[in-house]
Amino acid sequence: MKGDKVYRMNPKIGVLFGIFGIEVKTKQDSYKPASNEGIRSPEGMDLYLKKDDKESVRVTKKEIAEVATDVLRKNNLSMIGKPSMVEVVISISIKQSRFEQVDIDNLSKTVLDGLIGIAFENDSQVVTLLAKKHVYEENAVLIGITDLSNVNMGLCSDTWLFKPEE
Repeated sequence: MKGDKVYRMNPKIGVLFGIFGIEVKTKQDSYKPASNEGIRSPEGMDLYLKKDDKESVRVTKKEIAEVATDVLRKNNLSMIGKPSMVEVVISISIKQSRFEQVDIDNLSKTVLDGLIGIAFENDSQVVTLLAKKHVYEENAVLIGITDLSNVNMGLCSDTWLFKPEE
């Protein structure tokens, strides 16, 4: 169709899928500043109160698990079992109003927890995690999962911080 864009998945990624319209909830979302309730914090401290919403993180993990299950089934892929090592690449689109309120490590934890027992046996198998959050007008998450092997060493296989001089 005119105006359509075609995207190509990086061949170093084993499987790639996305969920559009999802706001990835974190444990951070379960707390609010005590000052919002008129409680003064001692000097130099920030106090937080637990919100009543206990289900938001659980619902997000469940949605990720359901989509991952469907994608793996449609691609005739199974859960990556131990002792295999896994690379996970996560791209999270967040609305501007939330961007500075939520940390990338907490977002990543929610996504990884949603994949446990579906994409891989245990998140201890994840040896490479590349995560990015960025501002966009629609909430979304893209997830790439790779079973690392001698044949496919993953997206980050050529990345290094230091190496011996030759």
